[in-house]
Amino acid sequence: MSTLYDIIDILPIPLLSVILFGKYAGMPEGSIAGFLISLIFSLWIIILRNMTRKNRLRVIGAVSVFLAGLLLAVGEENRLNFLEEYLWAIWVICISAAALAVGVLMSRNIRIRRIAAAAPPIYCAVMTVLGREISKEAFALICFILLVRLAEEIQRRWRKSGDTDIKGHITRISPALLAVCLAVYLIPAPGEPYDWQLAKDIYNTAASAVNRLYGLIAHPTDDYGSIGFSDSGGFLSGLGGGDEEVLFITAGNTTIRDVRLTGCISGEFTGREWVFDTNTDAEGFSRMTDTLETCCAVRKFAGSSQSDFIQKTNMYYETRFYNTRYIFSPAKIRIEATREKTAGISERNGSIVSAQRLAYNDSYLVSCYVLNYGNPRLEDMLTRAGEISREEWEQAAKAEGVLDETGYTYEDYLRYRSEVYETYCRPCGASGSVKDIIDEIKNSSSSRYEALKKLEAYLGKMEYSTDSGALPGAVTDAAGFLDSFLLDSRKGYCMHFATAFTLMANEMGIPCRYVQGYNVKRDINGNIVVKQSNAHAWPEAYFDNVGWIAFEPTPGYYVPSGWGTRDNTAPEKEEDERETADEPNEADGLSESDENGQPAAPPNPLIFIIPSLAAVCFLLLFYIIGRSLSRKRYEQMGSDDRFRYLTQQSLRYLGYLGFRMESGETLSEFLRRLTASDSEDIGANTGFIPIYERVLYSDRAVSGEDVSLAEKACDNLRKLAKKSSLRSGLLMLMHPNG
Repeated sequence: MSTLYDIIDILPIPLLSVILFGKYAGMPEGSIAGFLISLIFSLWIIILRNMTRKNRLRVIGAVSVFLAGLLLAVGEENRLNFLEEYLWAIWVICISAAALAVGVLMSRNIRIRRIAAAAPPIYCAVMTVLGREISKEAFALICFILLVRLAEEIQRRWRKSGDTDIKGHITRISPALLAVCLAVYLIPAPGEPYDWQLAKDIYNTAASAVNRLYGLIAHPTDDYGSIGFSDSGGFLSGLGGGDEEVLFITAGNTTIRDVRLTGCISGEFTGREWVFDTNTDAEGFSRMTDTLETCCAVRKFAGSSQSDFIQKTNMYYETRFYNTRYIFSPAKIRIEATREKTAGISERNGSIVSAQRLAYNDSYLVSCYVLNYGNPRLEDMLTRAGEISREEWEQAAKAEGVLDETGYTYEDYLRYRSEVYETYCRPCGASGSVKDIIDEIKNSSSSRYEALKKLEAYLGKMEYSTDSGALPGAVTDAAGFLDSFLLDSRKGYCMHFATAFTLMANEMGIPCRYVQGYNVKRDINGNIVVKQSNAHAWPEAYFDNVGWIAFEPTPGYYVPSGWGTRDNTAPEKEEDERETADEPNEADGLSESDENGQPAAPPNPLIFIIPSLAAVCFLLLFYIIGRSLSRKRYEQMGSDDRFRYLTQQSLRYLGYLGFRMESGETLSEFLRRLTASDSEDIGANTGFIPIYERVLYSDRAVSGEDVSLAEKACDNLRKLAKKSSLRSGLLMLMHPNG
């Protein structure tokens, strides 16, 4: 009864531990091998715990000898291979052993048992709140543990008469408890866990309100060091190092790895700041016109390989600590498609803005195209782009659903091109020294793209510094800024480099504009987390019949690389396939044959036979030594001790034969039950019982005849027990006494 109770009380704990922590030990997912190992090991330990000391030593010794023999028989190479492949099994045993130790402590201390009983429901509650899945196996075991604890507590507090054995009661009701838990396991679970939506809504509403308030207090204006982005175009003496999260973005197209998120755009520089006028009532169309122009160029140049140059995606935004009207998106935004999903947005001077300032936990969707700056043929497209015809323009406008919309006609496009040069190509009247630098770059270049790349390289050799100091007071115009930055300080942060690039490109007669936003990439989970530290400024130059293209003059930064093209990846793939075809299948070869192509030999049976024989020899030796020691102790006993010893042995043999003294039964009552049985052999060997009763309850001395009678009865009962059943024979082998 004690062993069965321990199995009910302790065994679920190591099994639950393996379910919860087995994956951290490297146990193969979905395999039952780890649970079988834990089950066998735990049962073995529990049974050992309830054995006598001699039997415990006997079993531990036999298993130890078998394992030692097995380790010696398999050889060093196989031992190393086993450890390498099945190290997780050893960790499973360690987890089970630790859980068993906890179970034993629980069985010895009611307070520890009660504290430990609270752990499973707490675990379930935490996993539910976190939205984590709880396996049905784990939940069924948790239910069984809680039911056993509950039944035990009821028994402890229930005042009753009669049988008050708690362990016996738990053992008797355990089949019913197990049936309940099996029902829990077998009942189909819903496809989706209960989401506690009401509680989540209350929490999210409260959290959102608190965070929105915090955002408004902490970030009353948009400055560097607040959200990293600035809607004022003035230079600061130094940049802050804050890394607070601003936006969380999920992009539908997994091919796109990193992007530039455009915030505000300007082509007007006063010498100390860029002017962003977002308060005008004039609705703009330039961003969508730019998108259509780029789509026309790609369709015309790339043909069927358009996805190597440009790809469409939807980007889902959630604002964090954020306080601005700007909608951040890749440059090639599909403004009309975006308006269908995100209400209240418009374009002002090239920037996309919201009707109201966005704060914590607001969300919006942007539909856009992303240009592949990593395509090696991009330069060819920029330098060879032909004139866009009316038919080509209308085809692109129709594809975007804006063919008949105001602002997107072919005439609007031609007007837009002339406005680009008027707005974003204003020479600043650079000084002679700066003009010499610009002319050298321009005159040594054969194309607009080459000139801009040389300008990018020239600025990229200067020093990047977040602590560049304030602009000198003498700087009052664009020419003064270029003199100060290029000829004197020669260091700055992204705003300095983007400004210098824009002004120098304008001097070359190339339309160029200043852009502020974020430079971001996907994280390991495939999402885009925009932080203050991602704030950046960069220039965009205009290419006729293609559109606006980003450049990166800031040292240490880069234009987003884009993605691999079919032209670049196909040869590598074919080469990989050829290499794979030439290489032998290692897994197949090792499973069917050895290195020489011969079939793998079956395991040598001696590997198991020798350790088994060693274990049997150990048990025989233990049996012989045990009998010898028992015989020696018996010979040293006096008559009284011999008689008592023989009587106990005879009573044990009677128990093997099915006649065990019941609780509260006297020796006389037990004797009457024995003599009333149908077995004459047993009745003929019970003469020692009356003598034993008189020895116990009187001063009668034990004589030599009494000892002889007890020896004869013990010997006869031992022989009867051996013949009665296999179980009795095994039990007698485990008790080599007499």
